Amino acid sequence: MTIIKAFEWVKNITFYDGAIALIIFVLFFILRKLFSKYFLKLLTKIIGHMNHKVDRTFIISFQRPIQFFLAVTGLYFALMYLPLPREWKHVFSLLYRSTIIFCIGWGFYVFSNMLSYLFGEMGNRLDLKFNEIVIPFFAKIIKFLVIVLTAAAILGLWGYQLGGLITGLGIGGLAVALAAKDTLSNLFGGLVIITESPFTLGDTIQSGTIIGTVEDINFRSTKIRTPEQALVTVPNSTLASQAIINTSRMEKKRNQFDVLIAIDTPLEKVTRAIDLIRDMLDHRDDLDKASNAVYFTEFTTHGYKLNVTFFTLTTDVNEASRIREACNIAILDILESENVKLSIPLQRIMNNGDPLRIEDPMNSRTSEQKRNQTRSQ
Repeated sequence: MTIIKAFEWVKNITFYDGAIALIIFVLFFILRKLFSKYFLKLLTKIIGHMNHKVDRTFIISFQRPIQFFLAVTGLYFALMYLPLPREWKHVFSLLYRSTIIFCIGWGFYVFSNMLSYLFGEMGNRLDLKFNEIVIPFFAKIIKFLVIVLTAAAILGLWGYQLGGLITGLGIGGLAVALAAKDTLSNLFGGLVIITESPFTLGDTIQSGTIIGTVEDINFRSTKIRTPEQALVTVPNSTLASQAIINTSRMEKKRNQFDVLIAIDTPLEKVTRAIDLIRDMLDHRDDLDKASNAVYFTEFTTHGYKLNVTFFTLTTDVNEASRIREACNIAILDILESENVKLSIPLQRIMNNGDPLRIEDPMNSRTSEQKRNQTRSQ
């Protein structure tokens, strides 16, 4: 019965009142169409001729919110024309004002999506360079603030205070506070990453046990794509507290390895092989000549250890690997031309108590070649 009484005012609406309310709504609906078709296009053209890109972006951002606002305005005035009870008019008035706040927030939310474009224009005019992470990160912060301020304004319009709601939640408020603590920790971690700029989007980094390419950074975390194509999400607070190695900002890529020469190699051949390897590295244009190093570093029970170090002038993984491969092939070619054998550690296998010797593969190949030559003679 209470619900029926609440709608008794509907009986007081005459056909004339309903028709006028419908006409009001239709007029505003037509106005909405005309606004979209003519006024916005005309305004965009005028601003386009004036070359004000920021103003044009602002108008585009508010185009759909204004269309929605005009449709709601038509519905509001149509309802206000009807003989509604005072309580209903008050509710519809609050809903209408809430819609105005929502449309303003909607427009600014869309406008924040275009900040990258605006910052790019600003950078071109003022000859400034913005970090690729800074703009998306602050755009997300602005979006978050727009949502919070819009929600707070609408709740305040209806008589609710955000602080009072959280306080009234009790244990739930404690959970919200704890969640906010982690969120703020990650947010400040993100701000540290932004201000110190240890990397940008697309950079390959190493932090702890994680190696990969940075794809995105938001309030809570940074997304890193590993070489295995797995997407790893790292909390900003964790990333900000660890050492970060940015391999994309390396000017040169270091390559270092050991070459173990057979222990029965004459000293003259060892020194000549070292000189030839040095000369080969120094004549390559894709290496940093000042950093090339080839040294006889150590005696071992299996042979003489040569340490080879060189830096490629590129940090691209594929190109650096190609250069290292070419250097390795050239070193093998030098050793083979000088008849310098690589040392392969020997193993002893017991067969019924008798040791069997496994030969050096290079020596085996040489022995086989000598046997073939003897047979041919």
